[in-house]
Amino acid sequence: MTFNRRTFLAASAAAATLSPRGVFASTQLDALYEAARAEGELTWYIVPLASETAEQAGARFTEKYPGIRVNVVRSTAQVAFQRLNQDIQSGINDCDVLSTSNVAHALDLKGRDLLMPYRPAAIDGLIEDFRNADPDDMYQTILASTVGIIYNTNEVSAEEAPKAWTDLLDERWSNRIAIGHPGFSGFVGVWAVKMRELYGWEYFETLEALRPYVARSIIDVSTTTAAGETAVGAASTASSLTSATRGNPVAVNYPTGGTVVVTSPSCILKNAPNPNAAKLFSEFLMGPEFNEVVASTFGTPIRTGSAVQEGVMPLDQIPFITASNDQLVNEIPEIAEAFRDTFGI
Repeated sequence: MTFNRRTFLAASAAAATLSPRGVFASTQLDALYEAARAEGELTWYIVPLASETAEQAGARFTEKYPGIRVNVVRSTAQVAFQRLNQDIQSGINDCDVLSTSNVAHALDLKGRDLLMPYRPAAIDGLIEDFRNADPDDMYQTILASTVGIIYNTNEVSAEEAPKAWTDLLDERWSNRIAIGHPGFSGFVGVWAVKMRELYGWEYFETLEALRPYVARSIIDVSTTTAAGETAVGAASTASSLTSATRGNPVAVNYPTGGTVVVTSPSCILKNAPNPNAAKLFSEFLMGPEFNEVVASTFGTPIRTGSAVQEGVMPLDQIPFITASNDQLVNEIPEIAEAFRDTFGI
């Protein structure tokens, strides 16, 4: 997927200036801000960002919209979902916006009629692939994290480093490759779904014969590769590039067959105590400031025209692959069990 960035941005700017819809959206946003400022705050249950990054995002929102505080509650996906369900069962309405790394959570809440439909006007600025996460606008995609191939630059040259997912199956990586476990890591679960879809379960049977180091977290793959305990692996590009900036000998290849993308949905609770602030915050999550925060930590912004850190490939310039909702809900548990059978862990 490619496009001429300069032409796109110029056309978008002209459309925003000339379109009555653009003026109307701006007027509505001003009214929404006034209503949100009267509420004064919102509570954000956030999963796919580190605590420091999430706090930074909350501060940027308050900087843009003075008078509205963001109460950041950061945790893992399962902990956040469990806490939210406990709130619901107890009749407590604390959470306004839930941003998780597991779309199954958003689908579950939608199925129980616990979400508020809202389509942010700012969504039109996203890369087209991420504009229609849910046909009923009960949740939207705010993040697209990438899984690629990494290698230790002290152990592997750029020329011999794997360029495609199947290159990881080469016998020269025997006892030198690291992967995560789909039974513990959501990122690895999505990666495993796509590998099976593309190459069949034989991919993992061949991989097992190479005696890989199997970590629980996908971040551990970056750690072992940076330390030289392994030479190559399938890992989060953001954590790997961050490691490289700290002086570690790690480099990233975006696979020729498609970089695996893990999307993160965000939704507004139907009984949100601060519904206007929640809607305004959802606009912010689609906007340039939030995507700048994402980019600052070597993430991949999903908004067109967003700048990225050195070494990060924009999603609109690379082939990428991701899992469908059906695969996320139904196939990951099955693959986790098959993985345990094959690898014995």
